[in-house]
Amino acid sequence: MVAYPQSPVLALQAATPAAGFALQNGTPTILTWTAPNDGNLHRFAIYGNTVITSTETGGAIHITWTPPTAGSSTSAGTDSGGTAAGIKNWTVVTGIVAAGTTVTLSQSSALTAGAATAFAEIWGS
Repeated sequence: MVAYPQSPVLALQAATPAAGFALQNGTPTILTWTAPNDGNLHRFAIYGNTVITSTETGGAIHITWTPPTAGSSTSAGTDSGGTAAGIKNWTVVTGIVAAGTTVTLSQSSALTAGAATAFAEIWGS
């Protein structure tokens, strides 16, 4: 068991602006956070929702990260896109990453019709 000087506390590492991130007809990166390169394991949690103002075609959002021993990235969907107007609250995604690795929130399918705005935060330690 590793003894920590104090319990790891999650702190806000990255966030969309207060106006959110307008989904696009493309697959842009929305947020990223790179864990400190200090030789320790680090944890993250991503919170968010999507406000859909007119029915979407596309507009899926995913998180990718590299677990400590996997050697390759893994992903989880937070919003599958293609949603009618309204608010879609995401399932909170949490994980553990190795030192120096990056957690990325990105739009994984182009929004080809409709309009939507994502609001998100990456918390990490």
